[in-house]
Parts: sequence; C-alpha cells; structure tokens
Amino acid sequence: MKVFLYSLSLLVLTLISCESENQQLEAQKVAQKNEAVFKNISKMWQFNFPTPRPEVATTLDRWNEWRQFEIEMLQKPQSTLSAFQMKTKNLSKKADTLALTVPFEYNKPQILSRITTLNTKLKSLETFMNLRVIPEQRIAKLIPEINEEIKGLYKQWDEIIIKKAIPKEIGEELMLQALDTTRNANPDEMRKKMEISDKK
Repeated sequence: MKVFLYSLSLLVLTLISCESENQQLEAQKVAQKNEAVFKNISKMWQFNFPTPRPEVATTLDRWNEWRQFEIEMLQKPQSTLSAFQMKTKNLSKKADTLALTVPFEYNKPQILSRITTLNTKLKSLETFMNLRVIPEQRIAKLIPEINEEIKGLYKQWDEIIIKKAIPKEIGEELMLQALDTTRNANPDEMRKKMEISDKK
C-alpha cells in the first residue's frame, strides 16, 4: 500500500512539474512575442502636429484640453507593451473631452465631425492594443490615419481663419439673414400667409 501511495504521489508530482514546465514555455513564448510587438509598435508610434497659423496657435494655447491631448500624443511610452495600452486608454479619454470643450470660434459642424473621427480612430487604436493577439498591421495602418485626421483638423482651422478674413460686401449680411429661413421662421406669420393663399 505504501509503495502504491509513493508511486502515485511521484506520478502526480511528475505531471505537475511537466505542466508547470509547459506553462513556463508558453509564458516565455508570449513574452518574446510581446517584446517583438513592443519593438514594432515603438518604431511606428509617431504622431505629427503641424505648425499652426499664429491666429490658430493663440486659440489652441487657450484651449487647455487640446494642449493636454497634444502633449499626451507626443509622449511615447518607453517601457513595456502595457505602457502603450495605458497610453491609448489615456488618449481615448482625453479625446472624449475635446468635442465637449471646443472653443466658440471652432465650434462648427466640420470641426466637430473631424474631432469625432479622430476620437473614433483613437478608440480603434485602444481596442487593437488591448486585444490578446495585437494586430500589428492594423495598428501600422491606423497611426498614419490618425496623423491625417490631425492634419485635417489643422487645415479646417486654417480654413475658418481664412474665411473670417474675407471682407463681406455691402448688404451681404442682410442677404444672408434673409436666406437663413430657420432663424427667421415665425409659425404665426407662416399660418397667416397660408390662410391668405387658401382664400385666393
């Protein structure tokens, strides 16, 4: 009986040690793969912010959330893959606040849509970075797209400044107000005009 117990315990210990060796080998493979992924992502991780016009720069300097977002984007994680995962999470949170805090002069649909698109791409980056198997090709494709969105935002801001600098012609403001039917909509006046046209 004792021999049976000894042999059974020896068999169990052997199985446990083999299992732990397999787990260690698996952990080493995952660590090596993560290290390779970290190096590749570290090479790709370059975000570019164009130099803005002076008028745009003054507005951006007053926009605290944008400055924090830009600083966060330009700081590259140095240590591990989990640092990149935390970075994408922070970027995603900071991008969420951008649409809510847009300065008045830039609170236009075209700016808000670009910020929303940028936010969506950053959320995609966060999702890809937090997958068990990180798709490096998708991340390699997504980082230039994020750079394009940032460049598009700067171009849109420049366009707003350029349009603002164009002088209006005499009477243009009155004409634009007359054409803006949503501001001038008066339901009572509309009803009266409809009643008059019905009587004819």
